[in-house]
Amino acid sequence: MSFWISSKELDDEQREAVENMPAESSFVIYGPAGSGKTNILLLRAKWLSYKGMPDYKIIAFTASLCEFMRGGCEQYQINPDTVSTQMSFFRRILDEYNVDHTPQEDFEAERQLVSGKILSLVESGSISRNYCQTLLVDECQDYSDTELLLFTKLCKTIVLATDNRQSIYKDTHSAGLPESLVNGNVVELKYHYRSGLQLCSVADEVLSDRARYAAVKDRCRYPEKDRPSSVSASKLDTIEDQIEAIFVNLESQIELYPKERIGVLFPRRELVAKFKNHPSFTSLGSASQRISVLTFHSAKGWEFRAVHIAGCESASRMGSAQKRLVYTALLRGQTSAHLYYSGHIPPYLEKALESQAPPKDNPKFESLF
Repeated sequence: MSFWISSKELDDEQREAVENMPAESSFVIYGPAGSGKTNILLLRAKWLSYKGMPDYKIIAFTASLCEFMRGGCEQYQINPDTVSTQMSFFRRILDEYNVDHTPQEDFEAERQLVSGKILSLVESGSISRNYCQTLLVDECQDYSDTELLLFTKLCKTIVLATDNRQSIYKDTHSAGLPESLVNGNVVELKYHYRSGLQLCSVADEVLSDRARYAAVKDRCRYPEKDRPSSVSASKLDTIEDQIEAIFVNLESQIELYPKERIGVLFPRRELVAKFKNHPSFTSLGSASQRISVLTFHSAKGWEFRAVHIAGCESASRMGSAQKRLVYTALLRGQTSAHLYYSGHIPPYLEKALESQAPPKDNPKFESLF
């Protein structure tokens, strides 16, 4: 994965967030997908260690993002045990303070229950901001008001990384809350470096109705001349046909990108299992270790040289976050994205894909019948 190996790789805004903010300063890092927010949190953690302030926790939203960040810890020589998901962090506090907790099967119900119990500890005075020195929280756009407020009650300083375009859950925080928690102290990352122009163009079209979102294409610093990017789509009869097509496309990509990761993303966990259990996956041998098969949700924070996004016909059933889910899935890719679907895809996605094709002639009237 793309972790920095030299200070020369950082632009001015990235460097500002790592080393020029006072150690006792709380702040928000804004930036689009691929702008280096996760890297910055990890380097800020290492910077704090060098400052003699090693009492920090790095919070990831999902287990897969937690795995990615621990890989970054190895790169930057940070203790990987400082990284945990928000749920693991909160559950560990409950265990530490001997608070009974029966896990809930529903994830959202579990979030509310655990947050409520932590809030009770805070309100009773059993725990304070001295619990740890600094919390560094990634993907903060996906946390609720209660969760973000709790973070601030458990530490002296907090660093929040966010991009509202990638908010993929129905319930999130109130507008402006992150800024208010840090007294308006914001570092905005202007540029992103991960995804090629074609992927950015399609992603921008997916969220084209959101006036407050700046186009990521305009801030792209991906080396397009060296590695031209592409977006393509395949309409197939069934999900089984989609899976077969992915394996066919993987054959050439495994050879083309011998040392890089490739992502295969599905809207549902049962499709992830279906793909992993397919005989062709086993036949990939050691190459399968470079293939990350994830749901749209669990792919947050990851990046892949090429990404395959299947089951796109299900996007319309993903509720209010569907456009942001598709947007986020597209921008996991660096050089190429291939979408697969059966039947119909939502009009906004069809429009986004058509935006990359030359204008079509008017259809002949008889062809409509």
